[in-house]
Amino acid sequence: MKALAFISAAVLTLGLCSCGKADSKDEIAVPILETKEISYKTCTAEIADISQQYYQKGTYDYPYSEAVVFKASGQIKSIEVESPCDVKEGDLLCTLYPDDLQEQIEQEKIRLDQAQNTVDTLYANGGDSGEIQMAQYDLELEQMKYDHLVASLDDYNVYAPCDGEFMMTAQNWGEPIGVNAQVNKGDKLGFTSDKSEEYLCVQVYNTQLTNVNFGTSVKLEQGAQSSTGTVTDIVYSENGDFSTYTYVIRPDNEDELFDFGDIQVVFDIYSRLDTVVIPQKAVKELSGRTFVYLLVDGVRVEQDIELGIEDNENVEVVSGLAGGEEIILN
Repeated sequence: MKALAFISAAVLTLGLCSCGKADSKDEIAVPILETKEISYKTCTAEIADISQQYYQKGTYDYPYSEAVVFKASGQIKSIEVESPCDVKEGDLLCTLYPDDLQEQIEQEKIRLDQAQNTVDTLYANGGDSGEIQMAQYDLELEQMKYDHLVASLDDYNVYAPCDGEFMMTAQNWGEPIGVNAQVNKGDKLGFTSDKSEEYLCVQVYNTQLTNVNFGTSVKLEQGAQSSTGTVTDIVYSENGDFSTYTYVIRPDNEDELFDFGDIQVVFDIYSRLDTVVIPQKAVKELSGRTFVYLLVDGVRVEQDIELGIEDNENVEVVSGLAGGEEIILN
C-alpha cells in the first residue's frame, strides 16, 4: 500500500510540473517598437532685402519691320525680287494682273466720253443754262470715277515700305508664294526689316518678362564697360510655333558700349527692404494653394502664404509669415 501511494504521488507531481511548463510556453512576448526620429533640413524665414532682377543677353539689331501686304485681290503676274534681298523704300516687289480693273476703266472711259459729248453738244446747240449745268455735274462725277479707277491700278503693284531686308512669307505648304498664285486683299507677301537704325535689343521667346514695362531701368555690362539704360519699346512678333518679345533699350551713354558682341542686360525691376524672405525651393503649390511646411516643436505644420517679388534664389512672403519661423526644405 505504501508503495502504491508513493507512485501515485510521484505521478501527480510530474503532471503538475508538465502543466506549469505548458502555461509558460503559451505566453506571447510583445516587442516595443521605437519610432525612428525624422530629420528635416530647415532654414529660417529671414527679414532681409530682395530685388527682382532678370539677367539677359543683349545685342545690337534691327527690331522693327513692316508687313508687305496686297492692296487688291487677284492673280500674281510677276515677282520682281528674290528673297531675301536688300530693298529701298518704293522698290517694286510684285505685280498682279489688273484685268478686271482694266475692264472697269474702259467702261468708265466710255461713260466719261459720253458725258463730255453731251456737254459739248449742249454748248454747240445753245442749250439752256440749267441743262448745261446738270450735264457739267454729270461730267465731273464721271471724271472723278474714272480718275479713281486709274489711281487704283497702282494697288496691283506691291512696293517695299521702307529701306531694309525683304523676306517673303512662307505659305501653308512651306514654299514662298509664286507667279500665278491667287491672293486676296490683305494677304501678306512678306516683311521688310527696317535697317535705318540699330538698337540694343533683348529677345525673349514665348514668355514675357514679368513687371518689365516701358521705362524699366536696366544695367548694362560689356566686359569692363558698363552703363545704364531704359526700356523704350517692346516689340511682339509671332512666327509659327513660337513668339518673340523684343525689348528695345536706349543706353544712357551709348559711347560706353560697343555695337558688336554680347551685352549683359540686368532688368532692375524693384526692391523691397526689410521684408520676409525665404528660399524659392521651400514653397509648395497644390490645388491652387501656396504654402510652406513649418517645424513647430518637432511637428510638421502647413502654413498658407502669399508671395511677392523674387530673385534668382529667394522669394518675398507678403503674408503668412512674420519672420523667424523654422521652414522645412526637404
